[in-house]
Amino acid sequence: MQDQPQSHDEREKARFDFTYFRPVGRIALIFFVGLSFYLFVSTITLLLLTKPDREVKVPDVVGRQFVDVVNGLVRKGFKPEVRFQEVYDITNGTVLGQYPEGGEIVYEGGALKLLVSRSVLYVDVPNLTGIELPFAVNKLKNLHSHNRSVSLATGAITYIPSDKTAENIVLDQSPKAGDRVTPDRRVNILVSAGKIEGDLLMPDVAGQSVDLCLDLLLSKGLSVEEEVVETGLPERSGLVESQRPEKGAAVKRGDAVRIKVSYYKPVEQMYRAYERVQYEVSKGDDPGLYEAYVEDDSPRRIVYSRMMQPGQKMDFAFHRNGNARVLIVYNKKNVKTLRFNADEF
Repeated sequence: MQDQPQSHDEREKARFDFTYFRPVGRIALIFFVGLSFYLFVSTITLLLLTKPDREVKVPDVVGRQFVDVVNGLVRKGFKPEVRFQEVYDITNGTVLGQYPEGGEIVYEGGALKLLVSRSVLYVDVPNLTGIELPFAVNKLKNLHSHNRSVSLATGAITYIPSDKTAENIVLDQSPKAGDRVTPDRRVNILVSAGKIEGDLLMPDVAGQSVDLCLDLLLSKGLSVEEEVVETGLPERSGLVESQRPEKGAAVKRGDAVRIKVSYYKPVEQMYRAYERVQYEVSKGDDPGLYEAYVEDDSPRRIVYSRMMQPGQKMDFAFHRNGNARVLIVYNKKNVKTLRFNADEF
């Protein structure tokens, strides 16, 4: 049986239905593509926003001083949260515990909870006046309180001329003898430079630490040249092995003295250590006074001073406490900055 041909009205109706649904199909297709693109972009954004931070290993800081490690922790991406515990037999500021523990693997940016000592331990400041500076410094290092060994750090050491007191003898101190202080307090010392006018005699500096005798020599107006020699003995680092002129020789202001200083190159950059500086004056520079100053956890101090010519080399050893900056100064103007950092962990 043959199909009956469509009437004119039926053909018009079919054409209307097709033209009606054609734009609807296009809209649906556009909507579907847009929705897919939106879901794709949303997924990528969500992955980026929720991507975990990189993993880091938690350093073990128990037993270390909080002030020595806090900057390193922040640089590694940790957020230190500190809680204090009152103690009397532990040095103030010591990290007693931590969470997470050292060695654990965590995500960067997490909190690191630290339990830090807050010492109620007090130390009686010893009397340093009238004794030689090296003995005074050693006396501060070997104190006792509550049946434990403690120490007080040396602060600024200042030399002044004295016609009545022999050189390198402690004239005064701050805090005063008998004051009760916490172990984190520094003791500033005023030291006699002896006579600096008229006939001068070369001091005896052999066997002393270079950082303790340099100011004495400079206070007498002497120009100091160091010969740094490496040693395999850590305990000899920074010690003056010999001097020229010899002890008691006649000297005058402006004379050059030469000291031989031992230096042990450390395998690890400890918090306190001797460092060596080698710097050559550029051949294009002018002659003049070249000095070096150290800025670290101790008071700012001079560690080199000498009139130099272009092409000459500066070579000296100095004692560092914590991270240090060495400022090379020409005629009171900074020309170079060197950095010596302790190992963080």
